Amino acid sequence: MADTKSSKSRFGILTEFKNSQLSLRNFISRYVVSPHDIDDVSQETFLRAYKAEQEKEIEHPKAFLFRIAKNLMLSEFSRKAKKITSYIEDYDNSEDFLNSANLEQDILAQQKLGIYCEAVASLPPQCRRVVVMKKVYGMKNKEIAARLELSVSTVEKHLSKGIRQSNAIFLQRYGDTDSKQSSTKTVNGGTK
Repeated sequence: MADTKSSKSRFGILTEFKNSQLSLRNFISRYVVSPHDIDDVSQETFLRAYKAEQEKEIEHPKAFLFRIAKNLMLSEFSRKAKKITSYIEDYDNSEDFLNSANLEQDILAQQKLGIYCEAVASLPPQCRRVVVMKKVYGMKNKEIAARLELSVSTVEKHLSKGIRQSNAIFLQRYGDTDSKQSSTKTVNGGTK
């Protein structure tokens, strides 16, 4: 009986991956736009789950697969945020680098971007998806609405809420005068 249980658990991830592949891919497509990226995340999810299963028994293989996929997508989001900051780091103008005021501004810009990325990551899932699709992938509101099966007005509400909450978190953590002025202009501009 122990052999039956160990062979069943050893193939639990494989069986669950085959049975849940469509729903897993749909789940991944909510966060990742490119079909190639969906394939990559799906394959990496299976490989990591299968490797983990070799080391210990997985009690809830389906939940485990979805948790791995979510963690991979969050890692990808973090990687893309770092990629954005690397553009700042790759700026190669030696005259500007020698100027300590510009160096300080560059470091400040990197810190601000990092805080903003953390703020976006802390948004509710649906709101975060909309903000990422708009700000990272540059998708139009209609495209986002179609992909997430939402109305355009719902997408606009999520964007508004996401940007407002991200700015509030940013101001809480950073609170410099330039950000306060631009935030005040946005709030005042929205109320008139």
